[in-house]
Amino acid sequence: MLGVLDLFTLEEPVWTADRLVEHLGLARATAYRYVKVLYEAGFLAPAAGGGYVLGPRFVEFDRQIRLADPLLQVAPSIIAELRDKVAGAQVLSSFYGDRVLSMLSDVTDPKMPLQMERGRPFPLFFGAPSRIIVAYLPTYQLRNLLLNHGKEIADAGLGDNWQEFRTRLKAIRRAGHYVSSQLNKDVVGVAAPIFRAPNAVTASICLVRRKSVVKPEDVPMMVEWAMDAGARISERLQAFQRGASSGGASTSFPTPRLGR
Repeated sequence: MLGVLDLFTLEEPVWTADRLVEHLGLARATAYRYVKVLYEAGFLAPAAGGGYVLGPRFVEFDRQIRLADPLLQVAPSIIAELRDKVAGAQVLSSFYGDRVLSMLSDVTDPKMPLQMERGRPFPLFFGAPSRIIVAYLPTYQLRNLLLNHGKEIADAGLGDNWQEFRTRLKAIRRAGHYVSSQLNKDVVGVAAPIFRAPNAVTASICLVRRKSVVKPEDVPMMVEWAMDAGARISERLQAFQRGASSGGASTSFPTPRLGR
């Protein structure tokens, strides 16, 4: 039943019960029961023409995440400090096991060809925001990734076997940052890791500028800013966690596990 929600996309935001019957091969009574339960729970809302769209519970959940996520409590002030220097965009992303999601996008360049608003997923193995996170994952998670996503890893140029995969990621860790134009050839992104605890990567901060305005000396400067921002956010996250723990409150950190 929850899988029905995956059908609601930007391309097809409206579905009727009859279309669900046809698309999923469900019995009519089953499809109507699913819709009824999802509607009553607030996950679906009625639309014109007998269709349904995603419902108000998602708006409520999003507000709760914004207010409860420690990353969104400590990172925005640091991003604000960098806004004028970056003069482009900053993307804050979190890791959720088999996906990397944009949690916050701060754009100051009106000509920036960037569409990474909150909730937008990044490919797991392409692009600076994802690769810098993957590089710092523990060995057992990397082995699971290779086992379950071997072709994607090879297609991304990260290696055809464990030795090659590990070697490429070690090089990224040694650098402490990742520079890429993989997702958009018109921009340069410089990403650094964010840690919720020592050696426990949870997110990344990526500074982005249009290639047309980037000078050769700009990239090392962006690397320095990104790594400093990642370190400062990590420090505040860990201090936030210590403070919340001593006060008996939950820090609400996601603890990603591979979905498949």
